[in-house]
Amino acid sequence: MTTRFFKAIVLLFMTILTINVPLADAAGDRQVILISFDGMRNDLTRSYVKDGKLPNIENVIKKGTIAKYAKTVSPSLTAPSHAAIATGATPLQTSIVSNAWQQKDAAMTNQKSAFLSEFEVDPLWVSARKQGKTTATVAFAGANPSIGKQADYTIYYGDTWSPSKQEKLRFSEASGWNNPPSSFSPLKEASFTIKVEDSKNKKMHVLAYDSTNDQEKNYDKFIVTSNKTTVHNGVSPKEWGSVSLPVKESKTAGFWFKFTTADPGLAKDAVMYRSEVTSGQIDGPKGFADIIRNKFGFFPPQDDDTALEKGWISRKEYEEISERFVNWVADVSLFIKNEYQPDLLMFYAPQIDHQEHKYLLTDPRQPDYSPEKSKKYMEYIEWSYKVADKVVGKTVKSLDGNDHLLIVSDHGMEPAHSALEPNKVLKDNGLLVLDSDGKIDYKRSKAIAIPSGSAAHVYINLKSREKHGIVPEDNYEQVRNEIIQAFKGIKVNRNENGPVIKHQLRAIWKSTVNLSFNGVKENTKDLFGYLTNASVHPYEDIKKISQSKKSKERNAGDVLLMASPGYIMGQGESHIVKPTPDYGTHGGNPKREKLKAVFMAMGPDIPNGKQIDPVSNIDIAPTIYELLGLQISSYVEGKKIKDLTE
Repeated sequence: MTTRFFKAIVLLFMTILTINVPLADAAGDRQVILISFDGMRNDLTRSYVKDGKLPNIENVIKKGTIAKYAKTVSPSLTAPSHAAIATGATPLQTSIVSNAWQQKDAAMTNQKSAFLSEFEVDPLWVSARKQGKTTATVAFAGANPSIGKQADYTIYYGDTWSPSKQEKLRFSEASGWNNPPSSFSPLKEASFTIKVEDSKNKKMHVLAYDSTNDQEKNYDKFIVTSNKTTVHNGVSPKEWGSVSLPVKESKTAGFWFKFTTADPGLAKDAVMYRSEVTSGQIDGPKGFADIIRNKFGFFPPQDDDTALEKGWISRKEYEEISERFVNWVADVSLFIKNEYQPDLLMFYAPQIDHQEHKYLLTDPRQPDYSPEKSKKYMEYIEWSYKVADKVVGKTVKSLDGNDHLLIVSDHGMEPAHSALEPNKVLKDNGLLVLDSDGKIDYKRSKAIAIPSGSAAHVYINLKSREKHGIVPEDNYEQVRNEIIQAFKGIKVNRNENGPVIKHQLRAIWKSTVNLSFNGVKENTKDLFGYLTNASVHPYEDIKKISQSKKSKERNAGDVLLMASPGYIMGQGESHIVKPTPDYGTHGGNPKREKLKAVFMAMGPDIPNGKQIDPVSNIDIAPTIYELLGLQISSYVEGKKIKDLTE
């Protein structure tokens, strides 16, 4: 080899090394982690950050980029919004049009859950997998492995085999136990039976022993087992314990328990709270499910409102149950991230949405409103945001130099003061008929409304489409126009209310301080209505849904109803409007201030401390396609988020 030729080779090699690596190639070692916090409101998040209550989220904002807000799809419901985040497509494309809809080829009253339904188009975790990437989802809405469009590593909600219960236990002398622990008082035992759905009932045994040498009967430890074999130490009263159970088809489920009342001498009955018996769906390579169960235990219950309402558990214990679920999901997700190195990881936390539905008591029009109760309930909501903040903190600690973190939410939440019954409107206009037992007679009904949150789809009982259809194709538009006119004619009168007017004035001032033009506009309109005692159209948006031949075979109704602020859609056919059972709602017009979602991101390609223009949730998927260097699927309607990457 000549000297000149050798120098040319070296120069060529050095030139190749200095060429900038394009984004698609740089994406090879990149991980994208997306966390969805269901119901996280943009305005509340910013307020809590401003007050120093969310330090980990504040850290992400400082080290990354935040959008002014994120706009979700219409209707602004959990399932359609998560489908949009996961695909970059709108509800009519994904076929996830609501949280529930009328089941095709069935009776009009049959409903199908969106959370058990397949997307019409591929979600990110499938599309990326087809392009050679490794993907993982944990509890993410729509990532149900039973549907068949799952990630490489998938964990999702499973079955609830038995509801929670408060067990009252009477103890007697113990016998027949294998490997019993040492006790300074005679061992005692009790038992209870768990009724397991679609499986054999389980008889459970409880062993009480005295671990303290204090010369008194002091039963301070309890073991709960299904077979009278002790393989672990007991738990003390007021401590949590757990039990795994084999159920139908060799699935592993389990429950958590706590002795809430226990006389040290066990002369009286002890009281034990037992959570739901739950299991999860785990799908992945051989051995993956066993690794997850052995390391993290069974898929825990998400919360327990029933136990809290019945007084079986305290508010603190309720929060411990909820935090256990959120931490389980986060810990499993980050284990998958570090152990299996997926290119894309998406996981989900529900606690904010759940607390806002139950406790968003911020409007004097709401039933049982008082400033004191509102303050107490807002503490519960603040707690749920702080739980999210802790998840963000542990996620950020797990990141390395190539990782991109996206924090999103599906929608916000509005306070609800009244419930609407759209089927009452249909009934009053002769479009829905009840039989002699007060049940819907679908053989004589022309339409039915399926409500979800602040939205409802109205389905026409079309001959060519429904199992018991009665409306001829030629009368389709006529019936649809009748439906629209029926709802346009509904009005609700306002009554002058001093506290409400004061509330609106405070809301206007707060919006002004926060420089939220949209908030000022919304609250001023509401205040003007009260000052003039103007009547309200509670059905704010009444829209025809485009019904091509293909879309008629999908899940959308023929008319979409979205309620005005403060209203939630309810089941029933008895009232035009009535007090609401829930304090928080969503599903209405996503442009409204309280329904706006969040979007934050940090990573090596994302500027520090920057705020960008509002984004749309359908823009999240194409942005992830870009970050991972993937070809964007043809059905994606969103665009890469402008100015997010440097």
